[in-house]
Amino acid sequence: MQKKTARVVIADDNADIRQTLKDILTEAGYLADTVKDGYELVGYLKKNEPEIIVLDLMMPEKNGIEVFDCLKCIRPTSKVIIYTAFHKYEASLFARIADRFVLKDASPQKLLDAIKDLA
Repeated sequence: MQKKTARVVIADDNADIRQTLKDILTEAGYLADTVKDGYELVGYLKKNEPEIIVLDLMMPEKNGIEVFDCLKCIRPTSKVIIYTAFHKYEASLFARIADRFVLKDASPQKLLDAIKDLA
């Protein structure tokens, strides 16, 4: 059982993925917010302090790759989980710098486990 409720923000351009993850996280006891791209994420982080950022790398407008470096500048204590469908990023610098790396084709439990480990 969690001692406190962790706030998680999900940055993904796919509305269905955002809603599904929000539902899963809410049911698991987390406070979950969603944004659709990097611009919204930066704006969100300037006003909120999530413990965990679930970051899709490929989004239109400003994507996860473009905002990755500034996330820790805005919210240095927030943990970053890269959540992508692109296997090519598994061995990337982003995967090594992020706190966790989860592929979208993995089970939702894998993402929940990563969040639980970091919360």
